[in-house]
Amino acid sequence: MTDKPELPLGRKEYAEGVWVQFKTKGYPFKLRREWESLTDDAAVLGIVLRYVESWSLKDVNGNEIVLGPDPAVLDGAEDALIVWLIGSFSRFWRVELPTVPKNA
Repeated sequence: MTDKPELPLGRKEYAEGVWVQFKTKGYPFKLRREWESLTDDAAVLGIVLRYVESWSLKDVNGNEIVLGPDPAVLDGAEDALIVWLIGSFSRFWRVELPTVPKNA
């Protein structure tokens, strides 16, 4: 049994070859208010996309999804992938990122 290598800070994997890399800084306090006031999926994804540095995501047909600022780029993605993306962002930003030492 081999151990999986440790992922870089901000990198989240969904499946083989499917991952997202979130920015590791630049999260203003006002983001909390913005996040709490959201009422629809497009607005949630709009915030998530602002903090994605890079990714390798595929649509329902297996084609690469090109990273862009418009939530419509994700229209062809599996619903489960979007749920994972939003959850991964929320966990990284609200749970993992605050616990990283500032000199890391």
